[in-house]
Amino acid sequence: MFLESMQLGLESFSRRQALGMLGGIGLGAAGLGEASAAPGEATPGGPLNLRDPADNVYAWCKTWGTLGDTPVFGGHEGVFYAVIGDKRAIPLFGYVGFGSLQFRMRPDGDADYRGKDATFYTDLRTGKLLETWDNPFTGERVKVVPYINDRVRTTMPRYYPVERFYTDAYRWQTAIGNAASRTEQGDNYRGDVGESGKTVPFVLPWRRVGDTYLLSWDWMLEIVNPVNPDGWPYSSTGRVINPSEHFTFFVPAKELEDRGRPWATMTAGFFRQTPWLPWMRMGKSDVKGRLFANSHSYKITGTRGNIPIPVREYLEKNRPDMLEWPTDWDPAPIGSTWGYYAKVVPPENPGWKPPVRK
Repeated sequence: MFLESMQLGLESFSRRQALGMLGGIGLGAAGLGEASAAPGEATPGGPLNLRDPADNVYAWCKTWGTLGDTPVFGGHEGVFYAVIGDKRAIPLFGYVGFGSLQFRMRPDGDADYRGKDATFYTDLRTGKLLETWDNPFTGERVKVVPYINDRVRTTMPRYYPVERFYTDAYRWQTAIGNAASRTEQGDNYRGDVGESGKTVPFVLPWRRVGDTYLLSWDWMLEIVNPVNPDGWPYSSTGRVINPSEHFTFFVPAKELEDRGRPWATMTAGFFRQTPWLPWMRMGKSDVKGRLFANSHSYKITGTRGNIPIPVREYLEKNRPDMLEWPTDWDPAPIGSTWGYYAKVVPPENPGWKPPVRK
């Protein structure tokens, strides 16, 4: 789920900013490694220096994916709950997915990323992938639409816009978009403008405890909804969506610091909150609530064995191309749960046309 959120956030950046995705000011890295490299200078090797943005990019690439010659597989799985008013949380459905992850370092210390990812939804009792779901709030049986992205691409630079990326001693926080205050621009809204041009280094608040590195991360969005309410009145929750994702990573220190090893084992606790998903068709309901998901992500063996079994079986039968390695590093359009839905599900209003962006 992180990867789709990562792509979604890019919709609020300019083309220059969209080359990067993640970032922060490092205020909690004291005592981790040697003195910082000079600004703009890539660390040539040696001991891991977690005060240096180039080594932070390197460490992040090994945490999320691999710097090896072929991608590795990671998985995620959890449960979505509904929270309505002051009522207790209600479990609705599970979700499972995977990502294939590969990075390459540039000479200046930036990195390119390529891969594929997908998320499916499951029955809580059987664990099987859902094709339809009986919505308890509307009484409607709806078609479940998974998220499948066969071309995930981005670049991770060492420096990011100061207005959007920051950390404190405990967390790495990313705030993207300000769509709610810009709705007067209607469908022509294209993201925040007026950035100062100032940047901050990609230095994360890593914490080493014993033989493990810990890292907390939060990703908070407020952007225009690709599932436009004029086009999809039953699927859309409005012109603005504000999902967020919250991780806590655990990485073996020896693996992260070993420059001879292309990737490190990673496990993570993962929390997500979001408006109703579009395939739930809650746009015309009077139910005011939200979803949250409690789950975990992992990259342990790096093999297909990391892919949850129902996802692997589905892909082997229906989308074997998703299990093949990418063959190029060419840029690709940005994807998201909402953007994918708008792409594969025709507008409910047949007379509606996507707005022409100014």
